Amino acid sequence: MFKSIVVAYDGSAHSGRALDIGTDLAKQGKIPLGIIFVVESSHLYIPEDMRKMGEVEHLIDPTPKMIVNFENAPATMMSSMAQASADSQAAMFQYADFIVEQAQRHARDEGVAEVETSVVMGNPAEEIVAFASDRKADLIITGSRGFGKLKSLLLGSTSHRVTQLAKCSCLTVK
Repeated sequence: MFKSIVVAYDGSAHSGRALDIGTDLAKQGKIPLGIIFVVESSHLYIPEDMRKMGEVEHLIDPTPKMIVNFENAPATMMSSMAQASADSQAAMFQYADFIVEQAQRHARDEGVAEVETSVVMGNPAEEIVAFASDRKADLIITGSRGFGKLKSLLLGSTSHRVTQLAKCSCLTVK
């Protein structure tokens, strides 16, 4: 039925269920399984048109809460901040690598012969679809996180966006 499956995995309970389903399907069909973890490049990405609508509807405050001028900041402070940012990013990638290794081990222990993993930074939906496309996957499995109605309206969900962008079948697991 399927020739290649991709699972978006972040260690959450919903993605764990997606991994279990992907593992079962891959094992039964003796097909390759791809597992991807996307480190978000922005913690809160709102498309420009949605941000403007949120401002007009007074759902998003367009004025910053604090304005800071870093021109005269001490060089040592700026260096420390840059190092902290780099350390934080490195820690996130170490975490992601650990999570993906565990998922790969689980799939192999369950009998999936071919498991490929990837940890990338970027927009989750776009990166998941690109990974699936590169692997010529014909099924993407994602977990649903159940955002509230307002947050879903403004931000959407990764699983919904994957469904919109993907050229293959998608399965969202609750």
